[in-house]
Amino acid sequence: MSTASSNPLEWTDVRLADDPERTLGYRTALVGYEESLVRGRFVARSWNASGYLNAWDDVRMDPDSHPTPQSFWLEMDGQLLASHWEWVDFEKREEDQGLHAIVTLGHSVRPVTVRIHTLLDGTPIMTRWLEVTNTGTQPAALGAACPWSGVLQTTKNWGAHLADKHSPLYSVGYMANPHWGDEGNFQWQPLPNGTFRIDGRYRRDRHRHPMFVLLNHATGEYFVGQLAWSAGYAFEFDLDADLGTTDGAARLFFRAGPDAPPPQRVIAPGETVPTPTMHLGVVMGDLDAAIQAMHDHVRKSVMMPQARGRGGWVEAGIGPEVEITVPWVRQRIENAAALGAEVFFIDASWYAPPHSNWWSTVGDWDVDRDRFPEGIEPLRDYAHEKGLLFGLWMDAERIGPDSRVMREHPEWLAQGYDGEPVRGTMLDLTQPAAAEWMEEQIARVVAENELDFFRLDYNVGGQGPGAQRERDGFVESSYWRYYEALYAVYDRLRARFPDVIFETCAGGGGRSDLGLVQRFCHSWVTDWQIAPRAFTITNGMTMALPPEQVDRLIAGQNGHITGDIDFQARLLLFVRPTMGWFAPLGSPCNPVQTARVRHAIELYKGFVRPFMSTGRIYHHTPTFDGPEPQGWGVLELASADRSKCIAGVFQLSAPQEPEYTLRLRGLDVGKRYKVTWDNAGHSCKVDGYTLMKQGIVIRLEGPLTSELLLCEEA
Repeated sequence: MSTASSNPLEWTDVRLADDPERTLGYRTALVGYEESLVRGRFVARSWNASGYLNAWDDVRMDPDSHPTPQSFWLEMDGQLLASHWEWVDFEKREEDQGLHAIVTLGHSVRPVTVRIHTLLDGTPIMTRWLEVTNTGTQPAALGAACPWSGVLQTTKNWGAHLADKHSPLYSVGYMANPHWGDEGNFQWQPLPNGTFRIDGRYRRDRHRHPMFVLLNHATGEYFVGQLAWSAGYAFEFDLDADLGTTDGAARLFFRAGPDAPPPQRVIAPGETVPTPTMHLGVVMGDLDAAIQAMHDHVRKSVMMPQARGRGGWVEAGIGPEVEITVPWVRQRIENAAALGAEVFFIDASWYAPPHSNWWSTVGDWDVDRDRFPEGIEPLRDYAHEKGLLFGLWMDAERIGPDSRVMREHPEWLAQGYDGEPVRGTMLDLTQPAAAEWMEEQIARVVAENELDFFRLDYNVGGQGPGAQRERDGFVESSYWRYYEALYAVYDRLRARFPDVIFETCAGGGGRSDLGLVQRFCHSWVTDWQIAPRAFTITNGMTMALPPEQVDRLIAGQNGHITGDIDFQARLLLFVRPTMGWFAPLGSPCNPVQTARVRHAIELYKGFVRPFMSTGRIYHHTPTFDGPEPQGWGVLELASADRSKCIAGVFQLSAPQEPEYTLRLRGLDVGKRYKVTWDNAGHSCKVDGYTLMKQGIVIRLEGPLTSELLLCEEA
């Protein structure tokens, strides 16, 4: 029983076999994955990165060889539901995003039904989520729910395939630092012979993007996964790889899912609850191939369509770093237009009285008439007159201690496990009245001010155990229900305002996960703009997200204090650029500085942006030691047809060598290219073979300097 996609370049197939047990084989691109219902256990059987499914049962993973072979992990009412499952139904259907397979299982002991959803879109990445239904007459407490788990691989005779028997079989790559200002700090960690766990947002701080890359050094596969979830999460790996065993085999188990104090969700009788979505795949090749496979999948199957038919807008704004006034806003609009911006926004404090604490009155989302006597309309009209779209910022999920809404509805505050408000100001979106109020405030601000652009922030800080509410005799963690409500709010708002550009931020990159980002047009991934760490953040976050979804800033958040102007501006060419302020109020912009910034923006708009949303990014220097990177940092962004590319070579801190040999990766050895060195403006024609195999020597002696190469087919 199989069906294939009509496009041979995006081929998908799901096969159900009944002998000797029900086994499902999923194929998408060159990925094959199998799972079976074996004696009441729904278990993972094999992964393959060369397009194969196993024809013989004896080469599949034996579920008896591992204590936890189940392909999803579900705990309800204190019981691990790893066995006693019975087959109910199987269906598959062609959808816009791909081939959708659904397996339905019923539990023979507990009143629970699970529908296992798997979506194949023709990329090497599969999408998996569960629907859990309480078929009983009493509320059920969901303690843990990992939409994907099981044995990823069994590697036989693995020691013989490594140069050194003491070398690790696996390395796991992830964002090593979970704290503010160090987002995107991608590092490789040898996987120990035992258990290794990556946590974020509950047991660790919230600025670690929920992503991992797993490399098998013996066989060459790269597994890459992301959990689309904005609250606490965990990736757990358990490697059993003892040398000298009889079969010489190593087995690697994993599970991925939300993490919070249990119960994470109380399910009412008859209620069905979907889990967060896991995106997982495997490729042969290298880290670039793994990252690009995930980017292709995210672009095709995760992100909502861009507002106004395209993304990549050049933005500029004004924030509370200065006391925002009408003259300030007008000057910033003029400067932004002169530099080539396309969107202008007013950040925090547009609703707060002058010289007040903007933080304390969030929630009162009315334009302050002392700050803007004539309201927002004249400023919006002035931005439009200058050719700019216009928008406002909201920290919509908080109500400040001095706000009117706090006085009127203190009961809307989220309550922590100690009975005190969580971080003092967070709304409890598990209360329908609070969620409805927040949604209508956003809709009102957008509609009344006729916004073209909306910027969301989330300045709540570390989540820790988070919020709770008593429900049906349980102390339920609020975050599952919270994000069900939040995601639904933005699904409705995007449908209600299809032409509004929605941008998300969370005190920097506190919520850059696919669960939230997919509902927005792009994401502010950090508040740290200071070199050299600014490079590390751009480097790592363009692994986590396609570059057109990543925002970076010049001339704001102290980014001006280190690095030459070209270093700062060129980092914006590999992502979506935002500009801050370049001159004090009443002073002209520096024309020399303006020329360099405008040059970069023109390169972005004319050369880079046309291919960025379908291009391939290459991370020549994926990892660095320490929070402040040293040596060389190199990024390359190439068009999908290999006709053009840009490459940024950055000398970071503590230079060790004055020269770097750049071998480009995204071109065609059989083509000839015009190559421009942006520092000097000189060009020559070079064949692709030379650019890719022999390379070009770049010389930069000083720290925090850079060179930019532009290549286009001659």
